[in-house]
Amino acid sequence: MLSKALRRVPAVAVVLVALVGSAYAVDKLLLSDDETVASTPLRVSVLAPGTFDSTHPYAPYYVVPRKRVRDPSELSRVARNTIVSDPESALSQGALAGSPQIVRLSLRSTADDPVTVEAVRFRVVSAARPLRGWFTALAGCTASPVRRAQGNLDSKRRAVRYVSSDGSVSRKLALEVERSAPQVIELRAATERRRVAWTAELSVTDDDGNTSTVSVDNAGKPFRVTSARASQGYEPVYGPTGITSFARSDALARGGREC
Repeated sequence: MLSKALRRVPAVAVVLVALVGSAYAVDKLLLSDDETVASTPLRVSVLAPGTFDSTHPYAPYYVVPRKRVRDPSELSRVARNTIVSDPESALSQGALAGSPQIVRLSLRSTADDPVTVEAVRFRVVSAARPLRGWFTALAGCTASPVRRAQGNLDSKRRAVRYVSSDGSVSRKLALEVERSAPQVIELRAATERRRVAWTAELSVTDDDGNTSTVSVDNAGKPFRVTSARASQGYEPVYGPTGITSFARSDALARGGREC
């Protein structure tokens, strides 16, 4: 019995050596690479809906699905006032952002030297028929303008237009971002025909000329926007005690193209 056990020792040793070698190879080929990859030179924060005002004539607004609430006449008095003063409250009813979806980003360099955001790309994850529902969209152009990137999610090319805070339009961005001076950029994702799930990518160049890509999504999920073409717009009717009812409206058509 002892002699048989001794004969097995070399074989066991070979297996152990092989396992150790494999673990070392995995560490060198996979784990070690992770340790040497430079950290992302840009920190991106997605500002929560309702924490900023957009200069768009009527967006952000939200389309409520009819299967959840048939129209605003079914809302309680409190809900009628809330959906106008706090449009984001519609998200609790399964609403989606109406086109164009407004997403505002805060950008900060994680490096000592400035980095430059060279471009924004919109990526379509999936698309479907537009949501059937209703919305309230009130015109307003009181917010201070910020730099923005505008993308058409229906276009195969998805060319992006950049608009500076003074209204200048360009096809190039070149936005310099510092650690001590964060920048804000607004993404406007538009669709005229569909309901779209999408993400964005920022192309970044550091002070040494190294390039990288930073993905932007909605807390690990894609952003979602719907065309309003299958939905009905409403505007509030005010009485002595606040909003008494809603009337059908073509607010989007009357909202104008730009502020």
